[in-house]
Amino acid sequence: MDKSVISIESMAIIFSQSLVRKGFTKRGLRYFRPYQSSGVFFTDREILGLVLMGQLVIEIEDSKSILDEGDEFFLPPNNFFSATAGEHGAHFLFARKKN
Repeated sequence: MDKSVISIESMAIIFSQSLVRKGFTKRGLRYFRPYQSSGVFFTDREILGLVLMGQLVIEIEDSKSILDEGDEFFLPPNNFFSATAGEHGAHFLFARKKN
């Protein structure tokens, strides 16, 4: 088996286990094609995420974060945000905090 597959799998398992301890649920896995954008969304809950492959650009208000493979991200509650994949697309996990 390719070492990158094992590495991605182990990152995902460790991240998923940490979510439960931190009070996050409703986990999801997303794939964005190259340069695909989520559009603008509003979140009323905290969101934690992990980029598994590719690059993801997260924009919140006037700030922009460029995230690469292995980077975690946090979206605070009560904010508008957008996510856009880089040149090679992006695979990422995310979860919302329990109410």
